[in-house]
Amino acid sequence: MKTIAISPVNIALIKYWGKADETKVLPTTTSLSLTLSDLVSTTTIQPGQFLFTLDGRPASPEEQQRVKDVLKHFRDDQVQIDSYNNFPTAAGLASSASGFAALTVGLNHHFKAGLTLQELAYLTRIGSGSSCRSLVDGFAVWDLQGSVQSVDNPFDDLMMIIVLVSQGKKDISSREAMKMTKASSPLYQQWVDDSLADYDNMIAAIHEKNFNKVGIIMEHNSMRLHEVMRSSSPSIVYQTEVSQQVLIAMQEARRQGLIGYATMDAGANVKILIRKEQQSQWHDFLNQKIPLPLLTSKIGGCAYAKSS
Repeated sequence: MKTIAISPVNIALIKYWGKADETKVLPTTTSLSLTLSDLVSTTTIQPGQFLFTLDGRPASPEEQQRVKDVLKHFRDDQVQIDSYNNFPTAAGLASSASGFAALTVGLNHHFKAGLTLQELAYLTRIGSGSSCRSLVDGFAVWDLQGSVQSVDNPFDDLMMIIVLVSQGKKDISSREAMKMTKASSPLYQQWVDDSLADYDNMIAAIHEKNFNKVGIIMEHNSMRLHEVMRSSSPSIVYQTEVSQQVLIAMQEARRQGLIGYATMDAGANVKILIRKEQQSQWHDFLNQKIPLPLLTSKIGGCAYAKSS
């Protein structure tokens, strides 16, 4: 019997960047994200000698070990695991998060373990901290105690455009960059304090159904995080010259009446949160100004598994 597990990518509006507890994988800040229903990891689990493949190739030793660290909690490692992403892997699009969310709900289903949401959240964080946010629909919150919960999404027309500035693997992984930033940036603690305030303000904006406020808070939280990374030693810079061109073009778009807000994670790609009614206008504008590949997704969904 095969198990097929599917998990959407989740993109943080209030960022997670650093662990307060490495063993329990507890974050230094409360983070909040939205899932992208059209960008998913699909993981197939079936009985057999242990093997883990990613996008059709044998996974690296490091990737295999991270999977084994989760698998050992199910007390049975006789499974073959094949995972595919329908978007670029390791390019700053949260592929580890969606991949480990799919893995954990898939193993839970395959072994009939009956784990609760919070137990799943703990196990999936072993592989990727932010993966727990792909376990719930709506605005997903991962708090300082490690719990994950959903805040209802009052918007029925949100979409996200991803401008693919780079589809290659990052030079510095998110995991390593977080450690470097936390250990060396003189701005890190201030960012943590500011991020907690951003979270409170974001929750208020969601309850008010104030899209512009949501976007402004998201954009500022992202910009500050990249400033903190640049202040690390050595400096960590994910934004490229092309990334900057996209951000500048967005400001021009807003002056022309388009409404959208940007966020960036550990990679050069720019994510733009928009309303569905302006989707075609945004596509036309971006294709004219910066002709790069675009991925567009609806918002919503969470990780699930089924037998096949």
